[in-house]
Amino acid sequence: MKTIIVMLLFGVVGCGKESSPEGRSKIRDTNLQEQIDSLKLENAQIKTDIQLVKEKLNLEHK
Repeated sequence: MKTIIVMLLFGVVGCGKESSPEGRSKIRDTNLQEQIDSLKLENAQIKTDIQLVKEKLNLEHK
């Protein structure tokens, strides 16, 4: 009886998202999308910073 219960517990635990290829690909896709969103924010900030530096340089040369 204990063996059956242990087998059922392992079966339930083993059925998570990480156990199937589809689940792993969804997790991977979610992680990649979060990284892309983060890079987009960083890129926008870099563009803003570059624009501020350009404006400052243009003011100094006038």
